Amino acid sequence: MKSRLLIVDDEPQIRLLLGEFLSGLYETEFASNGNEAVKRSLELRPDLILMDVMMPDLDGISAVQKIREHELTRHIPILMVTAANTTRQRIEAFDFGADDFISKPFDIDELLSRIRSKLHRIRQIQEPAVPAISFGNLQMDLRAREVRLNGEMLELGPVEYGILELLLRRPGAVVSRREIMERVWEDGRKNDRLIDAHLSTLRKKLSDWDADLQTVYGEGYRLKSRS
Repeated sequence: MKSRLLIVDDEPQIRLLLGEFLSGLYETEFASNGNEAVKRSLELRPDLILMDVMMPDLDGISAVQKIREHELTRHIPILMVTAANTTRQRIEAFDFGADDFISKPFDIDELLSRIRSKLHRIRQIQEPAVPAISFGNLQMDLRAREVRLNGEMLELGPVEYGILELLLRRPGAVVSRREIMERVWEDGRKNDRLIDAHLSTLRKKLSDWDADLQTVYGEGYRLKSRS
């Protein structure tokens, strides 16, 4: 699955430029100010945030502080992108939780290198030696791509497995149909009604699971514990 980047800049041309550079390699989302960045980081849980410093309403450094204060977003790597390049500003940004700085005008190869480095580091932190996810009486082995319920192997198709993995990685969060299509199929042209069919089949196979795959009408799907 493609890593998801949240690009935050109040200048439309910068958002457009970064989107053109990065959309072939990553899934790109956008925010135009600090308040929107905080809100979207909670909604999207991006893998990395590119944050402008000087913005109206809420500047980038204040937005970093708010993102770091929330349990669900404090782990997200944040790369500050700024035309200003003062030591005081960098120290302040690092104090509030920024991971790195790159100055405008930036070199695209350097930007890509820093993004790759930050994503690689966060994956090393997040991925255990034997990656697995447990939720109640269900276990998913990410290396073997096996799912067991009450110790018994489940036979899941690749789309069912991908949907389940996406939900297991973000318990309690609403995952939209669009996101499932982009991150599981990586093809937005698929008929999103197929998702309903896959979820229906998945629910039948997981009927003994002590968790619920909930439909959030008009928004998507959410994994919740029954306890």
